[in-house]
Amino acid sequence: MPAFLIFIALVTLGLTKRWPDLARLLALPALFLCVVAGLTFPDIDQPLPLDHRSALTHSIAPALLALARRWAWPIAGGLALGLSLHLAADVFPNAMIGFATVKLPFAGSIGGNASYLWLAGNALACTALGGWILHRQVRAPLLRVASLCAVCLIGAVYLFGVDGGWPALAIYLGAGWFLLRRRCPA
Repeated sequence: MPAFLIFIALVTLGLTKRWPDLARLLALPALFLCVVAGLTFPDIDQPLPLDHRSALTHSIAPALLALARRWAWPIAGGLALGLSLHLAADVFPNAMIGFATVKLPFAGSIGGNASYLWLAGNALACTALGGWILHRQVRAPLLRVASLCAVCLIGAVYLFGVDGGWPALAIYLGAGWFLLRRRCPA
């Protein structure tokens, strides 16, 4: 499913490269489509010949691949935001052992403490990349705020229903509150 959504966004934006106005119009829907795809994209490692929680899929790497082409930046931004939410929830498993640890290809598990750092660092990097791209893609301030609210709503609904989602949601809410307080002092 996530690969299909990303494919639809790629084809849509790829076909509109020659029509910049149409590409700008479809960039935001493509970004939202890829946010939803990014929520489950890291678990694409399960049907592939990779260990669960592969470092290849549970990192910023898939989003960075889409940065190669400027027209695919909405895909990179949406994917990064979705990945960040998934990785943030994965930081809070019941126990960071065995199945829950991050695995490097051909090397195995990186261990419990390193897995926490890997997932948290990549969630933070994905959040920063996705936020930067959203900021660059959406020029109108009101539309930017509405887009950010939509991404927050998607993230809250996702984190509300997955294991590890509540602590991740609390961290995102705390960070958002802190940033708003700094930006809009009373």
